[in-house]
Amino acid sequence: MLIAAVQTGTQPPISPDEAIRSLLARLARPARLLVAVSGGSDSLGLLLSLARHPHEGITLLAVTVDHGLRAASAQEAAEVSRICQGLGIPHATKRWLGDKPATGVAAAAREARYRLLCEAADEVRATAILTGHTLDDQIETVTMRAGRTSEPDAPGLAGMAEAVLLHRRHWLLRPFLRTRREDIRVFLDRLDQDWIDDPSNADRRSERVRTRLALAEKPAVLLDQIDAVSRRRQDIANSAAEWLLTNATVQHSVLMRVPVEGLSADPVVLRYALSTSIAVLGGREQGPAGHTLDKLVDACRLYTPWKMTAGRVLIDRRRSALYLCRESRNLPSLTLNAGEIAVWDGRFRIVNRGAEPLSLVPARNPEGAAGLFGEVPPSIALRAAGVLPPDPAEGSVGTALEAFFCTPLLAPFDRFLPQFDLSVASAFAKLMGCDDFAPVPIEDSVRKR
Repeated sequence: MLIAAVQTGTQPPISPDEAIRSLLARLARPARLLVAVSGGSDSLGLLLSLARHPHEGITLLAVTVDHGLRAASAQEAAEVSRICQGLGIPHATKRWLGDKPATGVAAAAREARYRLLCEAADEVRATAILTGHTLDDQIETVTMRAGRTSEPDAPGLAGMAEAVLLHRRHWLLRPFLRTRREDIRVFLDRLDQDWIDDPSNADRRSERVRTRLALAEKPAVLLDQIDAVSRRRQDIANSAAEWLLTNATVQHSVLMRVPVEGLSADPVVLRYALSTSIAVLGGREQGPAGHTLDKLVDACRLYTPWKMTAGRVLIDRRRSALYLCRESRNLPSLTLNAGEIAVWDGRFRIVNRGAEPLSLVPARNPEGAAGLFGEVPPSIALRAAGVLPPDPAEGSVGTALEAFFCTPLLAPFDRFLPQFDLSVASAFAKLMGCDDFAPVPIEDSVRKR
């Protein structure tokens, strides 16, 4: 487990100027950078640092997301617009409209922010979205996650990734992850630039606020420690990707086969690969709980046949191979209106390109479909056939089969893909027959993520 120790280390924080110079030196050109600016010190410091380092082939734009949760939010967005106008940087405000949830507001606001940032990036054809997350945010994140796990290789202990792919469309970059908030505010003071303090940052009901206050009174996590864990996470992910491409085969995006020889891999790598496989095949954004994964990895050492279920996936150990396939229970039916796009069972994205509604029902072990799976044991082939994506039901009036378009969806990666996991996501894209993920628009840094 990552333990808080002392506040200094061999890797010191870097200044805002150093952070921006490092980003611009590694950025592919030409680039259109959409900077998310709330008006707080971190995001304003990011915007002004970028504005002070003009580079050929790089265009700056700014966007403010107004969540509408405070009376002053519209005025704050207008102030950011005024600052951007003075810098000659185009600015837009995106508003979170509609009813807000009674509970889980912070999580819903985060999802809305990512969605609105992607919409803004679409509109201006941005190369990347930039946010002002700082080293302080990173330390808080790691401290909170360390309090929830005793697993030394828990992915969350690597902290936030420098780059994250949102909704398979836009890379979000965090150039200030090695920069302290205090240094950003000193930079803004030198420019005589005020910033907005969000009152929610003092609300003790927030776990992050409580963590921040606690860290002010005790030593913080080392940057060196975060770097070491992030390198370990990246190494595990890369090894898992190699293991998948070497050992796993996937038929029709629903049935994975792993020969018994592959089960003798490093238990840490095997655990990560199987966890992600279960999430993908089960249509879940996360793998099973830690104790379930421990039980699964232990079972993989056995030479006798066995079965277990985890994350809606049936894992079936036969003498020659391990098979993983979605359970056949609770498969949904779906009606898709003309031109509509929907996700079925968390595993497939379905488009109705026709002019009439489509009625989609589960396959229910269709006759002859088991033959699609080659030399797989008959019972497993029949099970896999029953969890194939649905075909239009009989009686879908006026809708030709050509109107039905279905592609695999990689649930752990399609909405939010940290750069740590890009190699694994790309391996699954190849195995499942999906389009690959967009490359990160920056070169690899010294600290691999």
